[in-house]
Amino acid sequence: MSYSNICFYGGGAWGQALAITLASLGNKSTLIVSDKIREVDINNHVSKRFPQAKLSPLIKASIDKNQIIKTCDLIFITTESKRVLDAISQIAFLSDENIHVVITSKGFATNTGETFSEVVESDFPNMNLSILTGPTFADEIANNQPAAAVIANKVIEQANSICELFHNSNLRLYPSNDPQGVSIAGAVKNIIAIGAGIIEGLRLGDNAKAALITRGISETSELIKKAGGNYSSAFGLAGIGDMSLTCSGPHSRNMAYGMKIVTNYNEPPKELVEGLNAINATIALSEKLDLELPIMSSIKKILNKEANVDEIIKKLLSRPIKNEFN
Repeated sequence: MSYSNICFYGGGAWGQALAITLASLGNKSTLIVSDKIREVDINNHVSKRFPQAKLSPLIKASIDKNQIIKTCDLIFITTESKRVLDAISQIAFLSDENIHVVITSKGFATNTGETFSEVVESDFPNMNLSILTGPTFADEIANNQPAAAVIANKVIEQANSICELFHNSNLRLYPSNDPQGVSIAGAVKNIIAIGAGIIEGLRLGDNAKAALITRGISETSELIKKAGGNYSSAFGLAGIGDMSLTCSGPHSRNMAYGMKIVTNYNEPPKELVEGLNAINATIALSEKLDLELPIMSSIKKILNKEANVDEIIKKLLSRPIKNEFN
């Protein structure tokens, strides 16, 4: 399966990074951008996101969203998560029914914890949808540094077609048939990263951060299983892989935010912090599924100023004894 017209709905860092990767393999693509200045810059091979890189002539940009969507057969949605549903609606209205849509945004579709794959299956049942997620910083991808991620589609052959598209590039993709599981893993890891930032900011130590990540993965796997996904996705690139990266340091916006609120809680984030968008949806989903998530619930309480960190730690350490794995 091959694609002749590839576009990116969103011309920010992640869209540009993926376009750069595809261009390294000789593939043309078009970035849908929202302003004329960025369109002109990209068409002149200039990237404000990656100033050290000269963009390939294979990468174009356009503000003519409607026309681009009508003509492409593969579209990557590379916007922040809260804009994804609008993008899907526009694509469904404008595009050919055979278009392959790949969501790269990490988050929930609704504040009740529905994933994008669930909403698409319900509202746009004929749409061919894949989820691309995993441990990937956009600047490293754009800099041609090696990375791996997962592409999930209920029809594994469709996932394989995207793997083949990126094959022999710096970004190695692995196919999965569990869009539900990898979507949840990609959303909740940002919450754990905020917690890792809080631990780092308070200098609670490496032991505490290791415990947070490990128990965070345990909660992720239980949530995936209860929500109808494959719990093993929590132990792959979408889960432990991405969580390890996002909790590794302030290169991660979510972890940087956790570190910052330790000293200045009231200052709003200057960059996108997807974990803040995901936490209420995660807790709502866990309540709907009657599933206890002690770590994620504790992070929510800290963010909402419902308890201080010392109280949270004391409660977590005094929880009833149970086996590590259910």
